[in-house]
Amino acid sequence: MAPGRTNGEIAAVFAEMADLSHIMGGNPHRIRAFRRASRVLENLPEPAAELLGRGSLHKVPGLGEGSVVRIKQILRTGTCDEHAKLRRQLPAGLRDLLGVKGIGASTARRLWQHLKIASLEQLEWACRTGQLDRVPRMGQRTAEKLLRAVADHRLRVGRLPYADSRRIGERLVAGLADHPAVDRIQLTGSVRRGKATIGDLDILVGSDDGLSVISRFVTLPDVDHILVRGGGRASVRLSTRQQCDIRIVEPECWGAGLHYFTGSKLHNIAVRVRGLKLSGLKISDKGIFVRDTDQRVAPGTTEEEIFAAARLPWIPPELRENTGEIEAAEQGRLPQLVEARHLRGDLHCHTLASDGRGTTEEMARAAADLGHRYLAITDHTQSLAVARGLDERRLLAQRRHIAEVEARLGRLRLLAGTEVDILPDGRLDIDHDVLRGQDWVVASIHSHLDQPGSELTDRLIAAIQTGLVDCIGHPTGRRLGHRAAGSLELDRLLTEARRFGVAVEINGNPYRMDLPDVDARRAAQMGVLLAVNTDAHAPQHLARQEYGLVTARRAWLTPREVLNAYPWETLAERRRDRLRTGAVAVAGGAWSDGEAAPGFAEPERPVAAMHWPEPTDHTPAADTSADAPAPADPDAATDGELLTRALDATPLPDELRQRLDDWLRHGGDEPLQAALAERGEPMQVAFSLLFGA
Repeated sequence: MAPGRTNGEIAAVFAEMADLSHIMGGNPHRIRAFRRASRVLENLPEPAAELLGRGSLHKVPGLGEGSVVRIKQILRTGTCDEHAKLRRQLPAGLRDLLGVKGIGASTARRLWQHLKIASLEQLEWACRTGQLDRVPRMGQRTAEKLLRAVADHRLRVGRLPYADSRRIGERLVAGLADHPAVDRIQLTGSVRRGKATIGDLDILVGSDDGLSVISRFVTLPDVDHILVRGGGRASVRLSTRQQCDIRIVEPECWGAGLHYFTGSKLHNIAVRVRGLKLSGLKISDKGIFVRDTDQRVAPGTTEEEIFAAARLPWIPPELRENTGEIEAAEQGRLPQLVEARHLRGDLHCHTLASDGRGTTEEMARAAADLGHRYLAITDHTQSLAVARGLDERRLLAQRRHIAEVEARLGRLRLLAGTEVDILPDGRLDIDHDVLRGQDWVVASIHSHLDQPGSELTDRLIAAIQTGLVDCIGHPTGRRLGHRAAGSLELDRLLTEARRFGVAVEINGNPYRMDLPDVDARRAAQMGVLLAVNTDAHAPQHLARQEYGLVTARRAWLTPREVLNAYPWETLAERRRDRLRTGAVAVAGGAWSDGEAAPGFAEPERPVAAMHWPEPTDHTPAADTSADAPAPADPDAATDGELLTRALDATPLPDELRQRLDDWLRHGGDEPLQAALAERGEPMQVAFSLLFGA
């Protein structure tokens, strides 16, 4: 089935209509209706297209008849009449302003009203020349912050996270796949190699009638305008600002074209040089030729033919970066990369108890349906107030509830875990005795991410040295397209992780993919195990293992280097050793081929059925459910009070900054608005908190 518009993409159109209408001073009721429709669409449990097909979309609360008509147009063309009209009425550069962190519709409106700022260049000029002083509630400090935000925006523009790029690319491919002249078609380039962020998209088509294929390609809904067309190729600018290139090759040359356009450039050069040197053969996207006569000896129908011409075995696309894969292939040392079938469980997920969108039982059932043998419930802890983090009392109650759910389901080992917050001074924000009783502890940093790399590293090491932590979560803190990775002192961190037998996570959230591939490869070389987790916040997220896996494969990881490729009993024994001795004995040096990971038995391939041990250290089930509100406690703070405390924090936690930014852009967060209203006019207070104005 062809990939259609996602609910998020449809919601984005409604959100932009609300923003543009707000900038123009449009009808407030209409603006609120657009925002309400956007929020409803983002939270729909099923694709809007499926609900529309069943005739039930109009029954969804918050979606009126007009919204349904607009959704139909967006599903068909990518836009709707009112969206297109609003875009025509305002300069295109205003939409660029809305992409800058900290600039919502209200700020863009003031900039437009007072200074007629309608582009990033005009905003930069106004910030540098003091013109921003003429805008109410803005000044020099705001100008400095906006200049930094614009610089960050320029680094991101034109590059999208892997998940978004692949989805858009697959939609373009689907728009061409049924063309009668298309023999074969595939996304290539950086997407096929699995890079975390993607610049240009590349599509390869095998066809004997490239002109007709290109004629359809340039009219696809995602295409904004044509850059180049002709000679068996075309380049277009997409509505996402990315460039997309399409290349046509003869069907018999498919393998040659696939290898060439997958890249990377340096890998291709190395293969071509090797082919010339060892075989006297020229390798190109049109086949394999004799160097001296230019006679084609093979069309290169498969990639295997291309590699054979260079006297190499086939190399997985994720490794094609010219970082040692040629030498490894030549010497027969290519790794047998980890695959989904090797993963026995997931060691990082969230439920309704904190900021997740599924109950413990719903998460457990989803994991069991995927064939998982174990699942760790790892809700946030108390310092992360914006995520309703659990304190000691709620964590103990959740532990009992998890044992009850596990006993009731009986389908997988359900672990009482936590994602404990690492405070700015390196302390863990939950009592150590409570953590000692958990089955699994992930420790992560969620605040003060702007500290120097040495301080961030110190915090992570302090957590490791408690001996209570099993895994460091999303170590660099990056958010693809929004926040750069922290500059960790990686070798120092990995040395301590190895000494204490602590794993480092490859977080499979599609907007994290953290630890990055290069760093994960270094971790494995230093003898540190990697945990490939989803960080799922809803039952359906548990199936998103692909984002962690593609990072792991780019890091050259095999199953023996991936923690959750091993049975739970082995992981539990490792935790017991650490709690008993303060560390886990690990053999020195990097692992050699054929040698099992330190302290582990080689995981079976494929994973075989096994007998599970009895649940460890679970308190007998009680009537308390951690997925429902905890029992009343007269001394416990309400969520509103916790939010008020978070607003007083200096500096603001990154998650709260993002929440404020989302509210300024889209509204709809009533608890946050109420907390802001206690301090003054909510929008002014939020703007002051974000920009210090």
